[in-house]
Amino acid sequence: MRLGFSNVYAWRPHVEHIHFLSHLAKQAGHEVSFLSCDSDLSWCYAKALHPLRTDFLSCIRCQIGGIRSYEGEHVHSIGMLSNNSTEKPSQLSEWGLSSAATLARFETESDFSSTQFHQMAAKFEESLYRTYNSAVNWIERERLDGVCVFNGRIDATRAIMEAARHKSIPFVSVERTLFGDGLQLLPGENCLGLSSIDKLVDDWKDKPLSRTQALKAASHVATRFLRINNKEWRAYNQSAVNAHWPVSHGQRRILILPSSQNEFWGHPDWKSQWPDSTSAFDALIVRLNLKSNEVILRCHPNWAERIGSSDGHKSEEYYTAWAKQRGIYCIPSIDKTSTLSLIEQCDAIVINGSSAAIEAGILGKQVIATQRSFYARADFQSNSMSPDQLNDVSFRFFRDNDEQHQISEHIARQVLRFVYTMAYRIPQYVAHVHCVTTTRYAYYEGADPNRFTQLFHTGTLQADDSSYPSDTTQETEILALIRQRQWQALLDATVQPQREASLKIHRRWMFRPVDGLRDLLRRGDL
Repeated sequence: MRLGFSNVYAWRPHVEHIHFLSHLAKQAGHEVSFLSCDSDLSWCYAKALHPLRTDFLSCIRCQIGGIRSYEGEHVHSIGMLSNNSTEKPSQLSEWGLSSAATLARFETESDFSSTQFHQMAAKFEESLYRTYNSAVNWIERERLDGVCVFNGRIDATRAIMEAARHKSIPFVSVERTLFGDGLQLLPGENCLGLSSIDKLVDDWKDKPLSRTQALKAASHVATRFLRINNKEWRAYNQSAVNAHWPVSHGQRRILILPSSQNEFWGHPDWKSQWPDSTSAFDALIVRLNLKSNEVILRCHPNWAERIGSSDGHKSEEYYTAWAKQRGIYCIPSIDKTSTLSLIEQCDAIVINGSSAAIEAGILGKQVIATQRSFYARADFQSNSMSPDQLNDVSFRFFRDNDEQHQISEHIARQVLRFVYTMAYRIPQYVAHVHCVTTTRYAYYEGADPNRFTQLFHTGTLQADDSSYPSDTTQETEILALIRQRQWQALLDATVQPQREASLKIHRRWMFRPVDGLRDLLRRGDL
């Protein structure tokens, strides 16, 4: 096969991941080609993220850290391939919407229908067309049989994905995994796609875990409770302070943990059936007959952080105003109160996509979900993802102790299996792509190239680990340690994998000092 690889952005570790996959393709005898941006785009996500930087500075950073720092041959630039010969797609104006939503951190439907939102998206159209046109020409000139593209969601990466779709060749998106190790490879969908994830979560939710598998899954949760989950892309609430439940005299304790909608907005797999998040919360409050002193809303710590030039004030103001209007106690995003300590003390959490479902669920708490997410098929949440489902939601607070214990045990077991699936089945090459720090990876010999290249032929993701025991005895042992909150003991008992010899995946010699300098930057920056 002739395979194309592209990442127009120099973000770590994604360029290195592309280089690793191209190495596997070449190892299997396939021909490879690369598409790069060499200061070819007048406007892009990197420039929009830091608008106060000069275009020269934004572009030079991408060039120094981009694919040319790894590959010296078969690299083609968007500018050299651009000739405006391709008809503009009718959906072109839609391709910049996701980037605009994330950049300004829009939250509500009124935000997404605003003039500002659509003006921001329109700024990408010229660059989107140029990238699309170049990608189509690249595919034709190089006679590509498939394309592997980073992300596939934001502006230029979306245009490359759409070019592959236009030319009717298969594509695979690559992204960093939730817990760090391995690679997220999704055939035929961008990084937010849920088709492959839903299928594997569904396939494995009823399969028990061995002791080793259960320990591995538990170790990821343990790092969150110990606040040492430094391999996840962004770790929040790291300097948090444990606190008592701040509202007294309530019979029940319901914790609402909203998360930002901007990154998922517009993706059909994540589309909410509610007019907005607070409509779902309102309906739940009525359905469960909740009083205001039984509910707390904890604003996401992410809203207190700047990402590029934007902070999360739109989200915070939206949810804070809603809570104030209903007399609900609201904890600001900047507050140091530990979200984990609130989860420990609550009877149930209400979420609209937050990964806090993992921490709450592993403790056996009721997880009430108002929106689709990557754990929707894991069988541990109470579904309230549409008005129709609301009637099936019941609050387990009033059930007898034996029944509550059984439900808690089921939830924790399903979460443990889900975490293992997300960390060791859905990611590919877990044994060969090891996350050392958030932006630094180690690579190991022995990876099977066919696992990657077959994605272009079959379009089907296979579990990276397909083993499981015949009964639940071993995972039950680990669940008992979780009930006892033995987080450090779980970490200590986890056996580190034996790996093959190291594989040298690094930049060309003249670019190797780049990473040392960039390690001084905050996580998530270029």
